[in-house]
Amino acid sequence: MAARNYSVDQDRLVNRFLEMARVNTPPREELAASQIGRRMAEEAGFECYWDDAGEKVGGNVGNLIAFKKGTIDSAPPIFFSAHFDTVEATPGLEPIIDGDIIKSDGNTILGADDICGLAPILEAMKILEEQAIPHGDIQLLLTICEEIGLVGAKVMDPAAIKARIGFVLDAGPPIGSFVYQAPTQDIFEAWIHGRPAHAGAQPEDGISAIIIASKAIARMKLGRVDHETTANVGVIKGGNATNIIPAEVYLKCEARSRNKAKMEKQRDAMMAALTEEAELAGGTVEFKGYNAYPGYELPMDSPALEIGQKAADEIGLDPLLRVTGGGADANYFNAYGIPTTVLGCGMVNIHRHDEYCRISDLVKSTELVLSIVETAATWTESA
Repeated sequence: MAARNYSVDQDRLVNRFLEMARVNTPPREELAASQIGRRMAEEAGFECYWDDAGEKVGGNVGNLIAFKKGTIDSAPPIFFSAHFDTVEATPGLEPIIDGDIIKSDGNTILGADDICGLAPILEAMKILEEQAIPHGDIQLLLTICEEIGLVGAKVMDPAAIKARIGFVLDAGPPIGSFVYQAPTQDIFEAWIHGRPAHAGAQPEDGISAIIIASKAIARMKLGRVDHETTANVGVIKGGNATNIIPAEVYLKCEARSRNKAKMEKQRDAMMAALTEEAELAGGTVEFKGYNAYPGYELPMDSPALEIGQKAADEIGLDPLLRVTGGGADANYFNAYGIPTTVLGCGMVNIHRHDEYCRISDLVKSTELVLSIVETAATWTESA
């Protein structure tokens, strides 16, 4: 039976969601949403500033960093995080409410990823202020450019993070689930060089970069490689006309795994297939690769997991520990040495035009944030 009950103003919570959903904030253009977030945080008693991440990534605003002094000095400082950017632009979006569902009209995504994190965090902080709920120091790390490789978190100065334990609201349901392991991802680009020739008069003289790419891709194991590993050829560009043997092809590919050695093996196998097929055809290939983000695995006794599970139980949710195949800002926060988990939120069908969320899940997420605050307020390592 739930030990804690919170009175969440559902209408105000929904209005927070709608206000942020109506602004168009693709990566590097998050200023409008961030201004809304700053206003809401300051109304909840937080001191706020924007860091220089926007300048570093060519955007119009930095990460929003907010702080609220605790009322319990002995409590460990914690942070909550979500991101302002949406995976694609949402011009003219007017969300539709259908019973318990919030959705778009189908012409754009809804942006539930990550307004399902932002709105509950900001509503919970307002309730904290209004009801004078005891708490330790709290930071909000509301980031930019998450959808293009966790870039806002990547360029954040770790010294700006004063909290010791983190909670990122940026995963799908169920509410009460906590991600303890996430993959590392490598990305590589490949430029395949063949030789042009007239496709009708002298095709034998040409070396088709498209054929090289096709044969190499056919050799690759893509999609779900195993239970920990995935791979994808996400971009392919090449050719100029049907009457020219294509001499150049560009590929952008990724490999990711919760096992770093498996990721490296998969990445190397994909690059080897391209190299070998280019050599067999008499062409060449050049590569440029980089790590998109590091993986992490939290121990079962991590304070983020223990506080999260206890907080979920206190409001009648069934805690669930899970792994994920996707990255989140928590990947970098963990790399900075701050144990951080990702919370399941209400976003469904993310990155699709039929994306939606449930209002009831927004309420549950708000309650969970409040319960985490209360649980952390009296937390000790031996608890």
